Amino acid sequence: MSTSTPSADLWGVTLGHELPPITQLITQQFIDRYAAASLDFNPVHIDPDWCARAQVFGRPEPVLHGMAQMSLLCSLVLRAWGATTQITHIEGKFTKPMFVGETITLTGVVTEVHPLGEGRDYLVIATTATDSAGDVVGVTTLSVRKSP
Repeated sequence: MSTSTPSADLWGVTLGHELPPITQLITQQFIDRYAAASLDFNPVHIDPDWCARAQVFGRPEPVLHGMAQMSLLCSLVLRAWGATTQITHIEGKFTKPMFVGETITLTGVVTEVHPLGEGRDYLVIATTATDSAGDVVGVTTLSVRKSP
């Protein structure tokens, strides 16, 4: 019988392990591609002329989809351990909109390690998205498990 501690090595990581960061320039093309993939064609995202008139969020330019930001945060995990990694739980919050021309930086750290046995092991990852000014624009907590 093995004994496991909360800092046990799981998938080659321990508590506090930092995932490789990701940066993404927010361009209109990036937003348009996400709109096509998600079928979310709201003009606040894809129509610069409409945005110039509407001044949503007090600015005249399109805003990134919140779920695009969420997908980028999830990609931290998928890039670290592969596309078959299962994200079993997501809890997130958006704190500030992202506009065309800004760069989003995404970071993640292992905050919990749960070595429960083959096929049941999981990690909890806290992720943060910051904008070009260094302001936090979103956070998530992800529970992840490797596929069997």
